Amino acid sequence: MAWFIKTETFRLPRLQLQAHLQAHHAWVAELRQQGVVITSGYLVDQAGRPGGGGLLLLAADDYAAAEALVLQDPLIANGCVDWQLQGWIPAVGDLAVGDLAAGDLAVGDLASAADVAAEGGGGKTVTFSDGNRNHGIGAGG
Repeated sequence: MAWFIKTETFRLPRLQLQAHLQAHHAWVAELRQQGVVITSGYLVDQAGRPGGGGLLLLAADDYAAAEALVLQDPLIANGCVDWQLQGWIPAVGDLAVGDLAAGDLAVGDLASAADVAAEGGGGKTVTFSDGNRNHGIGAGG
């Protein structure tokens, strides 16, 4: 397994995106229930205001599998965002992502932005009930 990041910029005002954002959230939740390691959230400005786009982090076998998955995202399928997909190789840092090749990462190790917000996230260190520590993850949508 390898890591991939999808970044996106909204094409429409947030109010026009609302139904598609709800479908996107449901899509991510369903994938997580199926065992896909994935998390999604909003990009925010210096004042913490969302609205410009989002970021999705996922694990997949290869680029083709990651691309096939993100093409199912309701935001992409409905033309709501300009997007880019890139592979990501974690090299150093505090985000506890584990070694996918060794199977160190269990489903749910990456918290959603809503999980982080509920635990008091927002640029602070948050310790989750499973012992993971995630640094600098802000509240999202």
